Amino acid sequence: MKDLVTAFRSLRLLIKKYPWIILTQAIDIIAGVAVTVIPIRIVSDIAGVYETGGKFSDILPAVFLYLFILFAIGIIVLINNFAQNYINRNFKVEVATMLYRKLDSVDYEFHENPQFLNNYTRALEYGPEYIYASAIYQLTLIKVIAQSLSVFVVIFSIHYLTVVYAVATGVVYFFIKHRVSKINFRFRGEIQPLYRKNYYYNRVFFLKDSAADLKMTNVGDLMIENHRSLGREQVAVYKKYAARSSFLDFIGALAIDLIYPIVLGIVVYFTLSSITLSSFLGLTVAATKLSNLISVFVNHLANLESHVIEAAVSFEVLAMTSRIEGRGGFPVLEVRDIVVENATFGYDEGADILRGVSLEIKKGEKIAIVGANGSGKTTLVKLLLRLYDVKGGAIKINGDNYLDVDTTSLRTKIGAVFQNPEVYSLTVGENVLLRKAETEEDRDLVIEALKFSGLYDDVKNLEEGIDTLVTREFHRKGQIFSGGQIQKLAIARGYAQNYEVLILDEPSSSLDPLAETALYENMLKLGRNRTLVFISHRLSSTVNCDRIYLLSDGKIAEAGSHEELMANNGLYRRMFEAQTEKYLGDEDV
Repeated sequence: MKDLVTAFRSLRLLIKKYPWIILTQAIDIIAGVAVTVIPIRIVSDIAGVYETGGKFSDILPAVFLYLFILFAIGIIVLINNFAQNYINRNFKVEVATMLYRKLDSVDYEFHENPQFLNNYTRALEYGPEYIYASAIYQLTLIKVIAQSLSVFVVIFSIHYLTVVYAVATGVVYFFIKHRVSKINFRFRGEIQPLYRKNYYYNRVFFLKDSAADLKMTNVGDLMIENHRSLGREQVAVYKKYAARSSFLDFIGALAIDLIYPIVLGIVVYFTLSSITLSSFLGLTVAATKLSNLISVFVNHLANLESHVIEAAVSFEVLAMTSRIEGRGGFPVLEVRDIVVENATFGYDEGADILRGVSLEIKKGEKIAIVGANGSGKTTLVKLLLRLYDVKGGAIKINGDNYLDVDTTSLRTKIGAVFQNPEVYSLTVGENVLLRKAETEEDRDLVIEALKFSGLYDDVKNLEEGIDTLVTREFHRKGQIFSGGQIQKLAIARGYAQNYEVLILDEPSSSLDPLAETALYENMLKLGRNRTLVFISHRLSSTVNCDRIYLLSDGKIAEAGSHEELMANNGLYRRMFEAQTEKYLGDEDV
C-alpha cells in the first residue's frame, strides 16, 4: 500500500506540473496499438494473397496504405517524443529544485546527522530520475496493456493455452524482478554512505584548501590508503548482492526468451492441421510481439516498483518536518532588543555547553562577547540565530519568546559572519550580495560593504574591480584572496545583507594586530547605525564596545564596559594584559 501511495504521489506531482503529459501519453497509447496490430495485418494479408493465387499487385495498395499510416504515426511519435523530452528535463530540474529548497526548511542539526545526509544525498542523486520514472512507468504500463490486449485477441482466437502460458510466465518473471528490486534497494542503501565517503576523498584531492598539506605532508598517502580501504568495502558490498541479482536476472530473461518458441509450439501442436498459412504467419508475428510486450510489461512493472521504493526516500525527505524551521510565528519587523534569560544548552545528550547564560543586546549597541576557545561563544551565536533552541531558560526579541517568532523573518533582521566563511566561484560583487548586481544601487552597495570591511582598496585595484571572478576553479585569471581578505569579504557580505543586528564571529582571526585594530575601528565608524555583536577570544575588539560579556566555562563570568572590567581586576583584565604583552612582544621581534 505504501508503494502504491508513493507511485500515485509521483504521478500526481508530474500531472500537477505538466498536465499535458496526459495528452502525450494518450497519443503514445494509440500509436502503440497501431504499430502492434498493423505488422500482423500486413503479414497476414500478403500471405493470404499468396494462398489464393493472387498477384502481389493486388495487395500493393493496401501495403502502401499501411506503410503510409506507419510513417504518419512515426512523425507523430517523433513530435510527441520532443514534448516528452521537454517535460522530462524540466520536471527533473523542478524536483531537484524542490530538494535544494528543502534545506531551507530543515533544522540546522540535520546537517550534522549522517543518516539525514545519506538520505538527502541519495535523494539528490536518484530522486528526480526515480520520481519521474515512477510516474511515466504507470502511464507506459497502460500503453503496454492496450498493446498486449490487441495481441491477446489474435492469439487467444487460435488457442487459449498460449495466453495462459504467456501470462503465467509474466507472473513468474514479475516475482523474479520484484526480488531483484528488493536486493538492489538494499544494495543502494549500503553503498550510498560509501559513495559519500568516496566523494569526500575525491574532493580532498582537487580542492585548493588541502593542496598545500598534500604537497608538504603525508596526508595524501593516508587518504589514498583510506580510499583503498573504502574500495575494498565497496567490493564487499557488490559481492554481497551481485551474484544473487545476476542469477535471478538470468532466470527471468530465460523465462521471457522461452515465450516465443513455446507459444508457437502450442499453436503447432493444436492447430497446425487446420490453420491457414496467412493465419500462421500472422500468429508468428503476434507471438514475437507478445514475447516482447510481456517482457516490457513485467520489466516496467518491476522497474516501477524499484523506482517507487527509491522515490519514497525523496518524498520522505520532502515531507520531513522540523521543530524550528517553517513553523510560522510572529514576523520580526524590527529589532529593539534581544534578551537571553538564564539559557542552558548542550548538543544531543552531551554535557551542557552553556549554563545559565543571561545577557541583553539593545538596538544600536556595540556588544562584545569574549572568552577562550571552547567557552561556548559560537554556540551562543547559533542560539541567537535560532539555529538551535535553548534547553532551559529563554531568548526573547522585543519581549516575544523566540519560540513564537517566525525564523525566516528573524534571519532577515539578524545575521552572522562566521570564522570560516565560504567563498564562491562568482564575481566579487556576487560574493558580497549573494545575488547578481543588477543595478547601480547594487554596485554602490557592494562598494559600501567593501569599505565597511576594509577590502575595497584591494578590490578597486583589480583589473575588473567588483566584476572580478573569485577563485581559479573555472577561470585561470580568477582572484585568489588571502585568509584575511576572505574574512573581510565575508564581513562585507554580512553588511550588504542589511541586517539590523550583525554578529561577527571571530571576524579577524586571520589578521595581524594592526590590521585587526584598523578593521574594528572601520566597522565601528561605518556601522554606527547598526547593532554589532563581536564574538572573539582576542580582546582588541572590546575597547570601544558599549558592553562586554566574558564567557568562561559556559557561564557569564563578567559583564560591563572595558573600563569597568579593567577596574574589576578579574579574569578579563588578566586576559587583556596577557594579550597586550604578547602583541608588544611580537612587535619587539
